[in-house]
Amino acid sequence: MPDEGFRLIDLVDDLSSGKNVFFELVYRVKDVMTKNVKTLTMDGTIGKCLKFMEEHHVRHIPIVDKPTGEEETPYFIGVVSQRDVFRQVSPYAGKLGQTDSDSRSLKQPLVQIMTRDPKSVSPETHIQDMISIMVDNHVNMVPVLVDRYLVGIVTSADILKLFIRLDKISKICTKMEETEQRRRFVDLLSGDSNEVMPAFSTVLRTVEDIMTEDIVFLEEEDNLARVLKVMQQNKVRHVLVVGKQKNLVGIVSDRDVLRYLPTLRPGADAFHDRLFDVAPNNVAMKQLLRDVIKREVISVPPSCDFYSAVRMLYDKNISCLPVTDEDKKPVGIVTVTDVMRGLKAAYGLYEKSMVN
Repeated sequence: MPDEGFRLIDLVDDLSSGKNVFFELVYRVKDVMTKNVKTLTMDGTIGKCLKFMEEHHVRHIPIVDKPTGEEETPYFIGVVSQRDVFRQVSPYAGKLGQTDSDSRSLKQPLVQIMTRDPKSVSPETHIQDMISIMVDNHVNMVPVLVDRYLVGIVTSADILKLFIRLDKISKICTKMEETEQRRRFVDLLSGDSNEVMPAFSTVLRTVEDIMTEDIVFLEEEDNLARVLKVMQQNKVRHVLVVGKQKNLVGIVSDRDVLRYLPTLRPGADAFHDRLFDVAPNNVAMKQLLRDVIKREVISVPPSCDFYSAVRMLYDKNISCLPVTDEDKKPVGIVTVTDVMRGLKAAYGLYEKSMVN
């Protein structure tokens, strides 16, 4: 929307009349990206990176290289993720139980573990295309580049914030009746939709509308070899753990698994592609889930308001929410990836409405 002649009252009037102003204002990566990104250099160490992540509550750090000239802008080289770091250190790194292996790993330069030339976007990339890149490549952060220079990043947290903004606007422009007929994604995407906000609000009301129901869960006595096999076969990053009564007792993520695997020696090939390489007979694979899982798990019922779930994911800085019934037995799971797919559908609806 051009600045000339813009008035706040006009925006409110447009929202109240159901116009799709949100999608016109927030349509490209430059509208949602985080600017002034903190970075590290290739000669930084894993120890420095781990401390940086803990202090700033981030899971990805762009890596830049300093040019020869002091006044030149550092150019983008790659990314180090929390997963990369966790494969090189144990849960005791920097603590009383730190091992000799941890001490050596913490001194390694980031150049040995970073991912070079990851998938990236430009400030002009459409948000829908950006989400496709993140979902299709299983990444939670994409750098925003102009030529070789980093101008921002977009993370899964930015996607959650965008959905929270979408919720606030939809409440302004949509007044739903409880008796209104619910609609499914497939119905909505195949039909005409001239008013995206009201239509989208009839789809995403509870976590049941978007949760993954076909879930895999393990028991506390299963080991890392078993959970790693389940993750790889089902292409998931989180596995729910149940007790004898099939009630939820914890959750294990791929990050948890990585911290218990032996240190991976960096090589000439892509370090990130080998993160889960480990000999089947390695003693680490015998570690039981009961000693690895996170037991203080936030779960929600299927009837939980969808946007409340999104806020939980954002406020708690977590990647998934188990969905349980009244007996605390798991019936599904909602992940950040599910939310990203929902937002992609919203932009798809907007584009469809512009054509019709």
